[in-house]
Order: sequence, then structure tokens, then C-alpha cells
Amino acid sequence: MLTRWGSRVRRNPVPGAVGVAVLWQATIVVVAKSLPPMEPGWFPQLGPTVVNLAGAVVVLVLLRAWGMSAAGGVTSLGVMARWPALLPVAVPAGLAALPGIEGSTATLVGGVVLMLSIGVSEELGSRALVLEVARPLGPVRAAGLTAVLFGVGHLDNWLFFDAPLGNTLWQVVEAGAFGFCLCGARLYIGSIWPLVLVHGLSDYLQIYSPGKTPDWLQALGVVVDLALGLVLLLRAPTAPVPDPPGTVRPPVQS
Repeated sequence: MLTRWGSRVRRNPVPGAVGVAVLWQATIVVVAKSLPPMEPGWFPQLGPTVVNLAGAVVVLVLLRAWGMSAAGGVTSLGVMARWPALLPVAVPAGLAALPGIEGSTATLVGGVVLMLSIGVSEELGSRALVLEVARPLGPVRAAGLTAVLFGVGHLDNWLFFDAPLGNTLWQVVEAGAFGFCLCGARLYIGSIWPLVLVHGLSDYLQIYSPGKTPDWLQALGVVVDLALGLVLLLRAPTAPVPDPPGTVRPPVQS
């Protein structure tokens, strides 16, 4: 059944990308709403960590069933000499953390684990699975669609987790720009793993720094993400998109 679904998804990249993005987001919401409170003193973020890892497992199953793990940048580290291309992404987050970070030892240590689990889940779900499904559209359009779906997916915070609408709408914009940049980085570097590290680091520095990130710094982050994402997309090597399962090519005429 998964193989047949994968074949249909890969033949229809736009509805396919939307479908897998919705499935991944729905998994996270359902697991989050189903779990009892999990906030032990030694790991206050245990519950959301489990939720994100559950989303990652679902994505890994689909990537493996559809033969997309390698193409999605999951099974390699890519071109490691290109990893530094992601450094500008961390600059706005580093500026936000100049006042330092705050929290108990358990909170700060648990925060590292939580942010890495978020990075793994979101890079697998968006930049590995959704982007790979959308890739027949071409790199820029595939990245644009993936970024929009990633940004809109953050509406879950308002719909299901009581986040204020105004804050959520700005998060949609920030996440969309961030996702666009990471799409470019995934295609340029060839792996999701440097993205996981930068994603986790950026979230950690912004969430555990005291006070609200200044508006100008948030706006700077959006500009940097969009500009860097476009540059990386234009510099990314063009890779052939594999045919969906069951495709029969006509014989080459000599």
C-alpha cells in the first residue's frame, strides 16, 4: 500500500507534497494531544521531545518505503566543504543570544535534546520528504512550495496549542523564509544533517535567550534567509529526478 501511494505522490508533486506535509503535521498534533503530561524534573521537555521523534519516525518509514532516503539527503553528510555556507543563518540567532541564555541546568540541557529532536523531525519532514516529493517542479519552485507548506504548518501552534494568532502569523513568515533557506542548503550540500545542527542551534539561542528578540533582528533574519536560500539554490548542482516506480521509458533509438 505504501509503495502504491508513493508512486501516486511522485507522479503528482504538488498534491503529493501537500499530502505528506499534512500527514507529518497531523502526526505531531495527534501524538501531542494523546500523550499524558511528561515533564519530569530531570528532563522538563520530555513530552515535546517524544512528540517530535514520533513525527521523525513516520517520515523515516515513508522515505525508506519510497526509496527516497538517499536522494533526500538522509544517508550521507553531503559535501562537507560546503557546510560553512550555512553560517550566515546562525548570525541573527547569535545576536539574539548576546545577553546570554537563561534557565536551570535541567532546562538548558533538556533544551539541547529538544531542539535537536525538532531539528531532526522538521528537516526529515520538510527538507528530506516534502522537498524530494516536490523536486520534479524544479529547484526554485520546489523550494518555494516546501517553504510555504513549512511556514503554514506553524499555524498548528494557534489552532491546537493556544499560541496567540499575531505571534503565530509572524512565525509563519519567519519559518517560511527559514525553510526556503534550508531547502537551498539541502540541495547545495546534499545532506540534511548540517541543517539539523544549524536548525537546532538557531532555535536554542533564540528560545533560551532572555526577553523578546527585537523586531529589527527578526526582520534581518528573514532577509538573510531568503537571500541566502536563493543563492544556494542557484549554485546547487542539478541532479536528475528519479522516475516514479512503475515508469516505463521507451527504448532509445539508434
